[in-house]
Amino acid sequence: MQIAIVVSKKISKKAVVRNKIKRRLRYLCKELLNSGKFVIVVKKDISEIEFEKLRNDFKKIISKIS
Repeated sequence: MQIAIVVSKKISKKAVVRNKIKRRLRYLCKELLNSGKFVIVVKKDISEIEFEKLRNDFKKIISKIS
């Protein structure tokens, strides 16, 4: 599986926050996706969202595209 996650400086100027977002999404991709190539572009700051809510939202998005 190949994953590309894009978090621009518009989301946060701090690399620590952008990397946190990437780590969380990478973990969810490994947990919920089986195979394929994916590009994820983050449009809003999701660093403050609780992980369980993020997981549920990610599941909903995956079910829509499946």
